[in-house]
Amino acid sequence: MAANKEAIAIVLDVGPGMNQAPPGCTTPIEESITAIQMILQRKLFSESKDEVALILLGTPNTANELADDDGNYANITLAKPIGPVDWQLLQYVQNDIHPSSFSADFISAVVVAMDHIVKGTSGKKGFASKRIILFSNLCGEFGDDHLDNIVGSLKGQDIEFDVIGPEMDDDDDDDGDNPRPGTSGQNQKPKSTQQRAGEALVKFIQETVEGCSYSFREALAALSNYLSRQVRSTAWRCNMEIGSELKIPINLFTRIKEAKAKSFKNVYARDPNAALERNRAHHLNDAEETEIEREDTVDGHRYGSTLVPFSADDKEAMKYRSEKCFKVFGFTKSENVRTHYKMGDATWVCVAEKSDEAAAVALSAFINALYETNCVAIVRRVYNNNGAVRIGALVPQIEAENECLIYNELPFAEDVRNYSFGSLPVSETNSANQRQAPTDDQLSLMDELIDNMDLSKVETDDDCQVLDPEVTFNPYLQRLFQCLQHRALNPDDPLPDLSEVVRRSLEPPVCVATQCESTVEKMKEKYSLQRVEKKKKETAENIFGKKDEDEEPACKKMKSEDDLNGGLEDIVKAKVEEVGTVNPVEDFKALLAWKDKDMFEEACAMMKARVLQLVSDSFGTQLYPKAMNCIQTFRLEAIKAAEPRTFNNFLRELKDILREKGRSDFWDDLLKVKVTLISKLESEDSSVGQEEAQRFLSEEDEKKEEKMEEEEEDEEDLFAAME
Repeated sequence: MAANKEAIAIVLDVGPGMNQAPPGCTTPIEESITAIQMILQRKLFSESKDEVALILLGTPNTANELADDDGNYANITLAKPIGPVDWQLLQYVQNDIHPSSFSADFISAVVVAMDHIVKGTSGKKGFASKRIILFSNLCGEFGDDHLDNIVGSLKGQDIEFDVIGPEMDDDDDDDGDNPRPGTSGQNQKPKSTQQRAGEALVKFIQETVEGCSYSFREALAALSNYLSRQVRSTAWRCNMEIGSELKIPINLFTRIKEAKAKSFKNVYARDPNAALERNRAHHLNDAEETEIEREDTVDGHRYGSTLVPFSADDKEAMKYRSEKCFKVFGFTKSENVRTHYKMGDATWVCVAEKSDEAAAVALSAFINALYETNCVAIVRRVYNNNGAVRIGALVPQIEAENECLIYNELPFAEDVRNYSFGSLPVSETNSANQRQAPTDDQLSLMDELIDNMDLSKVETDDDCQVLDPEVTFNPYLQRLFQCLQHRALNPDDPLPDLSEVVRRSLEPPVCVATQCESTVEKMKEKYSLQRVEKKKKETAENIFGKKDEDEEPACKKMKSEDDLNGGLEDIVKAKVEEVGTVNPVEDFKALLAWKDKDMFEEACAMMKARVLQLVSDSFGTQLYPKAMNCIQTFRLEAIKAAEPRTFNNFLRELKDILREKGRSDFWDDLLKVKVTLISKLESEDSSVGQEEAQRFLSEEDEKKEEKMEEEEEDEEDLFAAME
C-alpha cells in the first residue's frame, strides 16, 4: 500500500483567554473553530483517507489516557479519537464546543496528542506523516519540565508541530506590540508576559521539530499544509515524433491543475454503512409519462421533420479512429503563441524518459534549439487510442539545474471567438469629444498605479511572494464547502453569511493597498467625478406647473412613461411562463430575459408551437401578420443569443409543414419580406454561407416560375385542343 495518509491531532484551547476580544471583533476561539471547520471540510469533501483526532484543552472535566489521581494532564479531553473525518465530527465542532473558565497546560495537551497519535496509528499501514496542530493564544500557564524529552519524542516519532495563534514576534523586533507589516494590527491587544513566554517556548520546539506558526488571520493560507498528501502524479509516456525518422521517448507530468469541486453524483449518507444507489428511468412524453426500458430506446437526429435513428453500432462505425501520439507538425515564433491562446485546465512538463540517456541528450538538443531560435513547437496529442485529438505548444524552459518543455493546449479555429467592441468616444479628429481625453498627468498616475499593484515588486518582511499559488486557494471552493456543511447539518435554515476568514482572503493584501494609497489619493484629485442627472422630459406639466385638483381629477391624469416603469407591466412580465397567443412576441422576450440556456431552448420550442398554431387557426390571412412578427422576432433573438442553428432548423421544417397543411400562401408572404436562413455574415456561429442563404430564397422563386410556366403550358394545350 502506498504511504499517502496523514495522522493529524488537533489541539484546541477552550480556556478563558480564548474567549476575549474587543467589542465587535471575533474571539480567538471563534477564529479557531472556523479554521478547524475548513480543514475538516477539505478532508471530508475530497474523500481524503487522512485520520484526525480532536483534543480540547481547558475543559471542566478530564478525559484522556494519561490523566492520574495526582492531577497530571488535568482538564484535557479527548473529544474525538483518531479516525477518518465524518459528519459527526463536523457537527461536534460546530455545535458542541464551548469556552470554559478553566485553564490547562498546553504542553501537557501536546503530550496527550503525541501519545494518542502514536497509539492510534500503531499497527496501521499507509501513514506517510504525523502532525499536531495547536490552536491557542498561549495565554495560559504551562510547565517546561521534561521539555527536552518531549521534544526528543516528537522528533523521534517524526511528528510535525504547528501552531495557529497570535502573530509571532520576529527575533529582531524591538517592540513586540507593533504588528508585522503586511498584517492587520487593528484591535490587537498588547501581549502579556505569559504570552511572550509561551511564544518563546513554541519557537524553541519548532527549531528542533519541523513545523510552522500562523496567526489566526493567516489560517486560510495555512490550509496548504493540511491538504491530503497527494500521490505522486503518474507520467504519461509516449514517443515525441519529429518528422518520420526521429522519435524521442518522453514523459509528461502535471505541473499545475485547476482546483475543481468534486462531482456530487455519489453523495455521502449519514449512515456510512448505507448502500448508495443511483436510479435512472426513461419516460414517454405523454399524459401518463409511461415508463419504458432503456433497451427499448435509441438515439435519433432530426433531419427536417424526420427523426433518423442512430444506434450504438452506427456511432461505432462512424467514430473517428485515432492513435495515441505526440507528434510535432510545425514550429512558430514564441510571440505568436499569445497568453490568451492557452486552453485547458492544466499545464504539463515534458521531460525525457527516465534512465534513457540517449533520449535525454536528444531532448536537450531539441530544447536548446527552440530556445536559441526563440521558437515553440506545435504538437498533435492524443491521450490514448480513439481519444480526442488536441493540439498544443511546447515552450522551452532552461534553468540552472534542469531544462524541460512546458506543454499547453491551444484552440482549434472553431474554438476561437472574435468579439469586436466599440472604441472609447475619444478621437483626435473629432473635436467635440476632445475634452473627454485624459491628460498626461492622468495617464502618468494610471501608470504609477499599475506599477504599484505589480505583485512581483511588492516588498514583504519575510520575503514571501504575495498571493503565492501554493498557499492561495479558490474562495469559491471554500464557500461551497461551508454551504454544503451548513445544509447537511441544518437542512431547514437559510445559507450562512460568508465566513470571515474567506472574506478576508478576498480583500487586497495590506502591503499592496498601503503601497497604492498615495497614488489613489492623487487620482482622486486629478480625476473629478460628477453625478450625471437624468434629463427630465419636457411636458406641459413640467413647463406650466401642476394643475389644481379641481381642474382635473387625479384619476383622469395620464401616467407618464416613467410612472409605468416598475409597475403593473413588470409584475405581469415576471409571471410569464409560456408564449401565449395574445402577445406572443412580448411573452417570448420576457422568457429570454432570464438569460438561461435551458430557458432559451424552452422559449424557442414554445415560439415554434405558437407560430404553427397561429397559421393553422388563422381564418384566411387574419393571423398571418402576428405569425410573421413572431418569426422575425425569433430570427433576431437567435442571432443575439448566438443560436442560429435553432432558427435555421425551424425555418426548414416550417416549409414542409406549411405545404402539408395547405398554407403555402403564408410561405409566399415570408419570401416577399426576404425571411431566409441566418448566414455566417449575420452570426459567426452559423454553418450556413451567404450563398446558401440566398439560394434558399432563389430556389423558391425558381419553383414558383416553373409552376407558372407549367400552368401557362397547360392553358396553351387546352386552347389547342379546343381549336
